[in-house]
Amino acid sequence: SRLVARLAAAAAVALPAPSSRARASWCASLVSSARNRHGAARRAPAGHPQSRPRAPFSPPSFSAAAMASPGAGGGVPGVPVPAGDATTTLLVITSPEHRDGAQLRRLADPASLAAWAGGRRVDVHVGCSVDDFDASILNDAESSDPVALLWWFGDAKAMGDVLRKPVRSRVAWMHSGSAGVEHLLRETAIKESHAVPLTNARGAFSASLGEWALFSFLWFNKNVQRMRAAQEKGEWMRAPVGMLSGKSVAIVGYGDIGRAVATRSKSMGMRVVGLRRDPSKSEADVESKVVDAVFGLTKDELRRVVKEADFVVLALPHTPETEGLFSRDVIHDAMKPSAVLVNLGRGAVVDEEALIEALRDGKIAGAALDVTRTEPLPEGHPLYAMKNVLLSFHTADLTDDYFDLTLQVFAQHLRAYAGEPVADPLQ
Repeated sequence: SRLVARLAAAAAVALPAPSSRARASWCASLVSSARNRHGAARRAPAGHPQSRPRAPFSPPSFSAAAMASPGAGGGVPGVPVPAGDATTTLLVITSPEHRDGAQLRRLADPASLAAWAGGRRVDVHVGCSVDDFDASILNDAESSDPVALLWWFGDAKAMGDVLRKPVRSRVAWMHSGSAGVEHLLRETAIKESHAVPLTNARGAFSASLGEWALFSFLWFNKNVQRMRAAQEKGEWMRAPVGMLSGKSVAIVGYGDIGRAVATRSKSMGMRVVGLRRDPSKSEADVESKVVDAVFGLTKDELRRVVKEADFVVLALPHTPETEGLFSRDVIHDAMKPSAVLVNLGRGAVVDEEALIEALRDGKIAGAALDVTRTEPLPEGHPLYAMKNVLLSFHTADLTDDYFDLTLQVFAQHLRAYAGEPVADPLQ
């Protein structure tokens, strides 16, 4: 589901030493005049790079594999690297809520930008709609300088609107501040930008999600709900509690989040089995005992693995292939009556009606849901009243430093874009 690709082999050449100069221009204000709201042309900010007498920029060709970043060594995945003398125009699509946030102020700070971009020239422009960006940028299809787009929790349509302008032909890279990208891919202009790599914040929130999964295991295993109910009633309650050690967990969608769940589960003495489309990507984790086994994600394997699991963790994105994958027959027929479903991925992966029936009829022991098909859940939804359901309202990754974490991931991508080696794979 990710539009990530490998740089053409011809692009993997030594780059000239990067310039030590970095510039940032700040244009974050919302459009306040009717003239601007109707898309009238605005004067480019002072110092905006002019077209150079070189051939128009065109993004390199990409295949479906991970991109290799020149200078990264060992084929470390990265993002496309511009010419050493190019100026990249970075258009940040955000919301009024985040427009003046500390993270975007850091991004616009010349010192921070210079450190992240390896000294390469980057002009930063921030807006909440296409009308917030200068017409001289949006209508320039001839410049040889590349353009990058950063979605920073704004309106996906605004990003699509940018791509419907002539500048589209210069866009070399797009990045999502969130790990999920389905909200962006609903925009036709973004979805159809096949030649342009789309990277995301993979890894930024995995630790928190891994902790939440373990918390949900303990919530059910230690009878926390019954203890809380007894406390509220002022009643003394003694009942047996379970142990995680020796229990089994199946992770459906064994990627970065799944791995975070696995490491924490193994530390508690649990048996961990993963499912993913390409199990070969997890061979190293199997060899190093991070996970006991990883199998291909097929309907048959899903049913087989789920039958043996005490906890089933879903860490899948929402794609046409995963829509309703955790179906009625899996929930009602494959899961053990004592099993708990934990969903950290996307609500649309689960047949929610079948899940509610299973919870109500005792076909499974419980469910810990950070995500649901409809968000927010409407008033009166049956999941609110179920005592064997733990809801966290899509906040399992909403840490105090949420936006700092995703900015760190973007900075890592930006360093790779500048041609510098990076320690971790990028997605």
